[in-house]
Amino acid sequence: MQFILRTITVLGFCLATSFTSSSAESTAAYQAPKIVVGTAVRVRANPKVASAEVGRLTFGTVLVAQQRSPHQDTVGAKKDYWYGVNTPIKGWVFGGLLQDYDAKNPDKTALQLVRNKLGQAQKIIDSGQMGFNDAVEISQFAQQAASKSKAPELAGELQLAYLQAVQQGLYAIPLEQAKKPPYSTWIKSLGKQVFYHELAGGYYIDARILWKLADQYKAAQIGDVIAWQAAHASLGGECEGFLGCISYRSQITQGEYLKRYPQGRYVIPMLEELNIVLADMAKEAPNQRDDVKEIDFALWDKILSPVKPSPTLDKTQQLLKKIKSYK
Repeated sequence: MQFILRTITVLGFCLATSFTSSSAESTAAYQAPKIVVGTAVRVRANPKVASAEVGRLTFGTVLVAQQRSPHQDTVGAKKDYWYGVNTPIKGWVFGGLLQDYDAKNPDKTALQLVRNKLGQAQKIIDSGQMGFNDAVEISQFAQQAASKSKAPELAGELQLAYLQAVQQGLYAIPLEQAKKPPYSTWIKSLGKQVFYHELAGGYYIDARILWKLADQYKAAQIGDVIAWQAAHASLGGECEGFLGCISYRSQITQGEYLKRYPQGRYVIPMLEELNIVLADMAKEAPNQRDDVKEIDFALWDKILSPVKPSPTLDKTQQLLKKIKSYK
């Protein structure tokens, strides 16, 4: 009898210990730091969509859950728990708009979040892909993360992401609304980073800001990517078909990249873009012999001489030679 009692006691102790351990692990799991992956994320009074909104959290806010709803809920296409938080706002946040936060690698987490929104660093985006408020939130988060980063590669890409998000915000400004709040206030805060493109009727990141950033990170791999983006930044104005002007613009875009990164990873695609321009110039050159004389062919030779030989480069030089023949 005593043996049976001892066995029951030990079994009960083991079950209690197992339950306590499991509960503690579960609690620890949901109390791990989380980061907000959406913009203007709603905090609700209770764990359900119909509950009153008590505030909003900005993109990249780090928080610690104090509670978790007993059951998962489906919001849109996502199924997850609700998490109760006390700071910075007390209420409940849907878990589909959160992800676990790696406090040991904040830079990598920040970069992953902004790239999920903006796409890959080298992607050329020449139109708006998000709303104004979203773009501003993301740009502010990227700028703050960049200022804290001590790793050159990550800091450089976060600064690039900041400028890319700013450009998205500029694209999102409704036509003829730039002089009205909140757009006017935001544009003013950007200072000389942006300029007004009269022909396009909107604001753009100044290419010189990107070239300066590329120089800052020239020793890092991200410098090459930044220079690629700089070569595609809007310049404003237009050449109205004049070959001297077209050549000059190519020299300060594609040519500038080739001059800075003659062995860069984007040399071939940059030459291919340049060849499209030069092919059109070669067709027009017989009709603009006087303007061909305005082209700085010596500068082209200087830009192209350090570039690694390739069939693409051969075509570039052949096109320039053809244009020059009409001088």
